[in-house]
Amino acid sequence: MSRRHPFPMSPPRHVLKQLHRRPPVCRSIPEEYRALISLWAVRMLALSRPDPEAWLDEEGILTAAGLEHLKGRPLTGAEAVDALRQRSAELERQPGRRDGHLIQNIDRLAELVGFTPIDKEILTFLVLLHTQPNLRECAGLLGGLSPSTLSEVMEEILGLDQAAVRRALKEDGSLCASGIMRVDRAETELGDMLDLLDGLDTALLGDTIDSGPLFQAHFAPASPSSLTLDDFPHLREEASLLKSILAGAMSQGVRGVNILLYGETGAGKTEFAKTLAASLGAELLEIGHENEDSDLDETHGRFRRYLLAQKVLARKSDCVILFDEVEDVFPNSVLPFFGRASNSGRYKAWTNAVLESNPRPAFWLCNEVSQIDPAFLRRFSYTLQVRTPVRSVRRRMLVTRLGDLPVSREWIDKTAANQDLTPAMIEQACTLASLTGEKEPTTLEHLMEWVIERSRDVMGRKAALQLPRHGSVTRYNLNVLNPSQDLAALTESLKRRPMGRLCFYGPPGSGKTAFAHYLAEQLDKPLLKKTASDLLSCWVGGTEKHFATMFREAKAEGAVLLLDEADSFLQDRRSAQHSWEVTQVNELLVQMEAFDGLFLCSTNLMDRLDQAVLRRFDLKIQFGYLKPEQAWTLWRQTLDESERCRDDSARAVALRQRLQRLTTLTPGDFATVLRQARVLGQSYDGEQLLAALEAECRAKERGAQLVAGFHASFANGPDRRLSA
Repeated sequence: MSRRHPFPMSPPRHVLKQLHRRPPVCRSIPEEYRALISLWAVRMLALSRPDPEAWLDEEGILTAAGLEHLKGRPLTGAEAVDALRQRSAELERQPGRRDGHLIQNIDRLAELVGFTPIDKEILTFLVLLHTQPNLRECAGLLGGLSPSTLSEVMEEILGLDQAAVRRALKEDGSLCASGIMRVDRAETELGDMLDLLDGLDTALLGDTIDSGPLFQAHFAPASPSSLTLDDFPHLREEASLLKSILAGAMSQGVRGVNILLYGETGAGKTEFAKTLAASLGAELLEIGHENEDSDLDETHGRFRRYLLAQKVLARKSDCVILFDEVEDVFPNSVLPFFGRASNSGRYKAWTNAVLESNPRPAFWLCNEVSQIDPAFLRRFSYTLQVRTPVRSVRRRMLVTRLGDLPVSREWIDKTAANQDLTPAMIEQACTLASLTGEKEPTTLEHLMEWVIERSRDVMGRKAALQLPRHGSVTRYNLNVLNPSQDLAALTESLKRRPMGRLCFYGPPGSGKTAFAHYLAEQLDKPLLKKTASDLLSCWVGGTEKHFATMFREAKAEGAVLLLDEADSFLQDRRSAQHSWEVTQVNELLVQMEAFDGLFLCSTNLMDRLDQAVLRRFDLKIQFGYLKPEQAWTLWRQTLDESERCRDDSARAVALRQRLQRLTTLTPGDFATVLRQARVLGQSYDGEQLLAALEAECRAKERGAQLVAGFHASFANGPDRRLSA
């Protein structure tokens, strides 16, 4: 028999609730509510019908009921019942007081939300039940309750019609629909079953206040944005459409208008929503977040705050609600191997109704939508993925936010070229740079690079930040490439019609990726470069989703799309060992066919690509090793850039002859050799440059021999190798 662990992994629900429950805040009974509390307490004692010994010595219970004179007296059951009956009759003869801050505040709340007299009576009882420990102690004597008996008990305590109480406690009643109260059917104690919105009880007991301070913990005006819609040119069309939708909804009072904005952290979703509301002259009210004192077991706290805002603001036509980080309110689960899955939760129909009936338009913001049930997603009026702005917008944001900070134009251009540079990163880097007071340009640029890089690290960015280099390694020159196509003519043609599917193949360093960057610059378009680390997912179907997202991003930015290391995804399906390898190729083929922009692939392993993929490329351009005259041109250019004198003519002839014997040279080899020199703090002359290039070629030859030997060994079969 297995032993039970003495410390359970998760405490029972009731234990968690008891541990985290905030104690009632009022220790003395306010005089204006004393008679009311005593009447409710006496009725609860009569309902519980306990042995008098269970409460005659409990000072709190006796105080709540106004029966302090009975303490310590030995009463029989009949005598106790008679005492309760007499005290009840006495209290019912007294005129009920309806004054005090609580009553006034509930009356004010009823005007805003539309409460009935029954709703107000129940709310008054709940506020005092949750704030008066003596009354809560009396409720504890009622024993275990159930949803079916709740309305009967409330009828007896409050002296109200049972049918009216049952209607008031329903989920579509004003108390629950406003989020102010929630009936927790998993609880059995009265105070736990009827749960009030966090912090509302103490607020209602305070001084008479208006709706602003009363609800500021639950929703409040959003902070103004320093931006305008002109700062979102990449969302210009969507902004125009959303303005029309929101303006019509506010003027016509249309219900169920919900805008879902989603995208990665820092992409500008919140600022975009703020600027949209400001452009309409509408007040934007933001739903508050849970604080550290909130109920540990409350999973719908923020949803209830949203419901309260909708109720209170229902008649305010010039406002929009902002519900940020809605991942909190949509449950999700993680399935082994398949990753995160959507989960509609227990309240699917109720959530659907919420999304279809809200009187005020609302922005719903989240980072991703994979955890939201499709049934909920389709009920949003409009969904918009807010992506990182395009390069021109990123550059303008940098220029605007930098102000008078002395940074170079080169740094701004290069930094703006990073596709994952978000508005939040720009804001953070510029703010911190301003705080330092630094005025030296290079130091300031390095400081901002650190800030941006740290933000990227914590957000899990895989690719290195693309930043300016001090001095180019080699000047880009089409004449030192050895392609199978006239690249200059191709570039001019693509300037006129930037569409097509091109495959670049050839040995490493032959200029494939560099030409993709050059082509994007010539077309004045951003380059969206994706590699295996950006696209491969450990979840089933995850890589295919990344493919689809990649093409959407390229289309949205008007970017040239470069799939580097394409052989990682486009291998021949006939050699596939897993079904997901086939589906990845299929998905990429479908996306390639549908893409109407410029799609580039680069690979070092052309022979491994799927034949169906190859047929879909308009051009397959081979980048070969340098021709002798190209190698000589690049050798001379490299010496010029390193400011070293060329050798005399006789020596140059000898060096050129040695250079011609290097048949596997690429432009990348020259860049590698120059980086080596910089690491060593040296400046190569002609002889040293050539020696380094020869070493690079020998290293490539050894690598090729090792790969060939491995393939030959594998072709002989693993069993033969093992037996040998």
